[in-house]
Amino acid sequence: MSLICTTPITGPKAWRGADLAGDTSWIVTLTEAEIGDLDRALKAARASGRPLAEIGRDQFPLTVMRATLDRALVEMRDGRGFVVLRGLPVARYSDDDVGAIFWGMGRYLGSPLYQNPQGDLLGHVYDHGRTYGNIDVRGYETNAYLPYHTDAGDMVGLLCLRRSLEGGLSSIVSSVTVHNEILKSHPEYLGLLYNGFYYIRREAALTERGVSDRPIPVFGYRDGQVSARYIRNQINAGAVKREVPLTTFEKASLDFLDEQTRRADLRLDMDLQAGDIQFINNYTILHSRTGFVDGPEPHQKRHMLRLWLKFPTTWPLSPEFPAHMGYKPSQDTPILVEAEA
Repeated sequence: MSLICTTPITGPKAWRGADLAGDTSWIVTLTEAEIGDLDRALKAARASGRPLAEIGRDQFPLTVMRATLDRALVEMRDGRGFVVLRGLPVARYSDDDVGAIFWGMGRYLGSPLYQNPQGDLLGHVYDHGRTYGNIDVRGYETNAYLPYHTDAGDMVGLLCLRRSLEGGLSSIVSSVTVHNEILKSHPEYLGLLYNGFYYIRREAALTERGVSDRPIPVFGYRDGQVSARYIRNQINAGAVKREVPLTTFEKASLDFLDEQTRRADLRLDMDLQAGDIQFINNYTILHSRTGFVDGPEPHQKRHMLRLWLKFPTTWPLSPEFPAHMGYKPSQDTPILVEAEA
């Protein structure tokens, strides 16, 4: 087990939603000059003739917008851990062009990661008509409520291409603040949470290798940083797959953690508009969304674009806390060149 943080973490990462609900400093509205810069970069990328995976900074040259992205990266690493960029006029572009703009912006933040074994680097989050809760179904393929969780990689980017007819509210909570609350009220749970749990492996859930090889910590601590990795449904499914039920104490620790994520004074809800881009630090932020209902018209069907990114400089992870850098692609998937430093 890694070293356990036994003192409350202070600073901007330990934010509380109630303090930010009336504060718009986490929303950065794009200027006309920045949008014009993105337009020029898009034209350059299209003129290069390269496929999306081969578009880097040289093919998507930014000048005005670059400073905003630099500040967003600093905010994710050293600040609150999240930012929303608002005002990209998605209706002006084709869906493919919006994806290219999002991809190009991501190349200034970090290296893109594979989001499934099929080698997808730009994810599409919408209702695939699959049933949430099935052992081999990933939550983003459904329209269901998704409990607070982390994704793979260091950063997660989510661009709202279209909203649903009803629901689909995005919500985030500081995992650092959640850790502080557990330390304050139930410190006896921390040893278990730092030791971790076995996870189902969604992409291999129906095979004999459907469970992680060892327990995966919920929290890790190194260099003054508390990091989190948490997907409750995969822990529950892992216990079922192993035929080793969670103990009463294990359930209590996880239930208390879940209770903290849902607290109105801790979480921050945001109704992402078309063109909004949410970037979060995947180690210090847990994210969720409410269930949603699509309408009959194409513009009423919720569709988000997603990036998983790796920080340009290594995030401090304790040895027992595993790096989770996306999925290993199949052998016939082309290997991606790392993003520029």
